[in-house]
Amino acid sequence: MLPMTLLFVALLAWGLHLAWRWKSARDFAPEVLAARKEAGEIPADVTDAEFTDLYLRSEGPRSATYFFVCATIVSVLIAPFVAAFNMVWGLLWQASGGSPVFETGTLIHTFSVFLGIMAFMIVLLAVAMRRYYALMPPNLKQVVRDLNGGLT
Repeated sequence: MLPMTLLFVALLAWGLHLAWRWKSARDFAPEVLAARKEAGEIPADVTDAEFTDLYLRSEGPRSATYFFVCATIVSVLIAPFVAAFNMVWGLLWQASGGSPVFETGTLIHTFSVFLGIMAFMIVLLAVAMRRYYALMPPNLKQVVRDLNGGLT
């Protein structure tokens, strides 16, 4: 029970830290806008709300958020995944005649559970990274260029 509690406390702390980083980025956006307006890099008619949204899209901790979501999904779904894997393993073991070599708890079973968990994590991270790169926003330099009407 203690390891599960520590895991969820660590996830909660990570989530709070991530929320603080998003809030810090949101609070910092008006300062960046003011500095860029002073330097003449951004037109004066750009509003704080418009720039803040664009700034968060380009400079927010998106990758850390994806990693946090993946870690949370794995933490929550690892036990049901292993239970389902063991259920299927038991059914296949019984259907194959119940050889003691493949009994639940043997080395081959434990190694297969390990491989299954790794495959689950790899698929989850592949889906997350595919989504991350498919929805990748422009960087701040591109945002400033677009706000200037495409002129550098």
